[in-house]
Amino acid sequence: MSKGEAMVFQGKSPKRILRLMLLIVLPLAVVCFTLLLGYEQSVIAQASLKLQAEQQRGTLIITNQIESVFSQYVSDLLVVYNSNEFSRYAQEPNEATLLDFARLFVRITTQKEYIYHQRFIDTQGKERIQVDRNPGSFITLASDEELQDLGKSELFLRTRNLAPRVLYISKVFDEDGVYGTSNSLITLALPAYRGSVFLGIVAIDFDACFMLSFLKDYQSTLDKDLGFVLIDAQGTVVLSGQGDCTELYATDRNLYAEVPNLLTALYASDQGTSIIGKSVYTHQAIYPRTSERLSWTPGRVRLWTLVSTYEIAEVPHLTHEFLLSHDSVKYAITALVFILGSLLVVFYQIRVGDKQQMRISSLVADYATNGIVVCDAKGNITFCNEAFEELSGYQQNELIGKSSFKLRQDLQVVAHTRQQMEEHPAWVFHRSGNKFLTSLSITHLYTRQNKREHTVEVYSPSRWTPSDINQLCELANHDPSQCFSTIFSLVSEGKSVSCLCIKVQNSKEIGMQLNQSERVKFSLNFASTLSNLLGSTLAVHAFSFDSYFVFLKDCELNESLSKKMQLLINAFQEPFNTLDIRLDCGASNYPSTSSNVFDLLVDAYLASQMGEKLKSARPVFYTSEVRKQFQRQTAIREALVGVFNTDQIKLFYQAQLSVQTGLIIGAEALIRWESPTLGTIRPDEFLPILQEQQQLDQLGRFVITQSIQFMSQNLEYLQTNCPNFSLSINLSPEEFSNPVIIDLLGSQLREYHIPDNFLTVELTEHTAIENLTSANFILEKMHAQGIAIAIDDFGTGFSSLSYLMELSIDMIKIDRSFISRYPDSQSITIYKTVLLLAKVVGATVLAEGVERKDELAFLKEIGCDQYQGYLFSKAVDGATFLKQIEQVNQKT
Repeated sequence: MSKGEAMVFQGKSPKRILRLMLLIVLPLAVVCFTLLLGYEQSVIAQASLKLQAEQQRGTLIITNQIESVFSQYVSDLLVVYNSNEFSRYAQEPNEATLLDFARLFVRITTQKEYIYHQRFIDTQGKERIQVDRNPGSFITLASDEELQDLGKSELFLRTRNLAPRVLYISKVFDEDGVYGTSNSLITLALPAYRGSVFLGIVAIDFDACFMLSFLKDYQSTLDKDLGFVLIDAQGTVVLSGQGDCTELYATDRNLYAEVPNLLTALYASDQGTSIIGKSVYTHQAIYPRTSERLSWTPGRVRLWTLVSTYEIAEVPHLTHEFLLSHDSVKYAITALVFILGSLLVVFYQIRVGDKQQMRISSLVADYATNGIVVCDAKGNITFCNEAFEELSGYQQNELIGKSSFKLRQDLQVVAHTRQQMEEHPAWVFHRSGNKFLTSLSITHLYTRQNKREHTVEVYSPSRWTPSDINQLCELANHDPSQCFSTIFSLVSEGKSVSCLCIKVQNSKEIGMQLNQSERVKFSLNFASTLSNLLGSTLAVHAFSFDSYFVFLKDCELNESLSKKMQLLINAFQEPFNTLDIRLDCGASNYPSTSSNVFDLLVDAYLASQMGEKLKSARPVFYTSEVRKQFQRQTAIREALVGVFNTDQIKLFYQAQLSVQTGLIIGAEALIRWESPTLGTIRPDEFLPILQEQQQLDQLGRFVITQSIQFMSQNLEYLQTNCPNFSLSINLSPEEFSNPVIIDLLGSQLREYHIPDNFLTVELTEHTAIENLTSANFILEKMHAQGIAIAIDDFGTGFSSLSYLMELSIDMIKIDRSFISRYPDSQSITIYKTVLLLAKVVGATVLAEGVERKDELAFLKEIGCDQYQGYLFSKAVDGATFLKQIEQVNQKT
């Protein structure tokens, strides 16, 4: 039955045999044909899945083979790079060590048949060594006359500016060899440094055929015409499965030009299958396999993409399914069904009564996750699915024949439309008395006589907040008292009513563990539990899966209510229905904080949001200050858009001084934001918002760029007046783990020629030891670029000798909370202990937050190295800081 027929229900009177055949047998034959057609489509779908599985298996096998060979290439390059011969040459570059290095090239080239050329290029781009493989595996060492100047080559220009242990990878290219031979090559190269001094480039040309020939080998083993092609980042075909590996870029095919949507599909994920037009594409990204301490350029960009494709129309030819290869079978079976059905009608003269049922709608309803109700023309329920039974608390047999309007309360904020879906908020009344806000969609079904016969109501999860409902009611001129009639009655009588908004902070995490039916059950149980724990006699209003409102009459915002809310929060410290629940609670009161019911709801909601921002696990009462804080946060969030393109955010510098000499020896760069409309905005106000919006890397780029430019502009002055100067900047955990930020540090230092140890990166203890292995790798990388490392706020986190021994650090900054407690004996003990730890690991100790002279005297007595704090100066702008250096260091 078609969709149009499913929405039209007309009775049938007894007719003659011909009419019965037309009404019963013919539709039966059509259904049979439809089922056969559906089965055929199902077979095609299954066959397509099998083909896609073969594609995925093939792309994975080929990719693993190519990446494995590439990994061997990288290992061979590292053997040369890490060899004793190269180390000796790096320490003492002379003809003898260069000759040893050349001999190593010859040995390795002799052993590895897939190596064609090895080169060592000096700092000017000139070849110092070149070893070549000639036809017949004859190895030669190039003479001085044969060595080339590669100073303008892409290999030298791109590798010269790479950081240590960053791999250069060339495109695959053809080389015309001697005696008319042609070789397909790929070049890998590493820049060589001694400390921060560039020594040259180690480069090896590998046989690309050795790596890519497996593509053709695998293609030849298949019994199906599944094409495999290797494409580069621009979509150009590098090699096809039918082509020889020496035929690189043999055609001018570009898949992205042929299939414009393919680029987006291939780069949406590293592997997957996409159907574009009439073709199926399965792809697998190929990345360089390198060691964990080796990166490559240009960053996390794939080398190639392996693509397998077939035409959907070719599926019958690629499979051996009987039904697909014999198209006439379904027509023969349909004809047989029609003939048999006609004979049955003739022999038994079937008389069919009127059947007004909604089989298709019922089938859909049985499997729907949303609540579904089917009503007749009078609005009485004829069917509901299990999801609505759970939502309402009633069984279907209790609901049949009742009006659906008695189970819900609509907010008519949209106009009625005919034969179109209406959608509006609606409260569903649960058997327990609690109410659940849903998004109600209503579809009307009409007969051919244009009479409404059935109505389908779909109840899906709400997406509205109290503010949204208030605005919708105002726009539609809807009486809001109908939503909360009981509460309006209490308010109109002048009684005190408190509204508690309980938000499930980790609702998204819970949603990932439960399906929608389970979430509805959870919401029902949670609402009942809230009502019982808080002792409310009024209905709990659930606006969504994460927002619940409980009303308490004759209740003020006082200590008693605060304790009750805290007990509620504490009660959910234990798992609820095997789930870990984290709550935020806010409360408002009529008439002390709110003037009407909707203000009561909105104010409680704002208070709960402030509780979420404070992360204190304590209830928040609504006050005018809460609204101001919320409005200020909203204004800060809006002001952050484009703020880094203005002069509102600047770096200030707080001096760091030697405890023994009193000289300025460094500074800490601190961010300051002065808004023309909001005034001074503290970092603790805008940093959490940046973190929430995942924009901390933008702040990190700003701090790095401004800090290094400040040092570059004043480098000569700083070297003259503060020879051991070091500027400290702070990195968040997100910035520390972002390789782009770390690379930016190194590139900026090299670009502006900042001396080693002029820049110090400060990390918190938690950031440093969250993953010691990866942290040490990043720290070593920064040390290699001349960056010093400091542990900030030491003493507030882990503070153990074990992790200090494992980390490569240069400075320990003791948190200000310890010096502020001086002369407390525990504070003195901690300082002395840290100094002992620092001597063990060879680190400098800096005391933060020094504000009194007796504190400085104590630091001098115990041998502390450096200090910073208001005793000398708060953070100042760059010009003022330079004057401080002049006043302190030049007078001393």
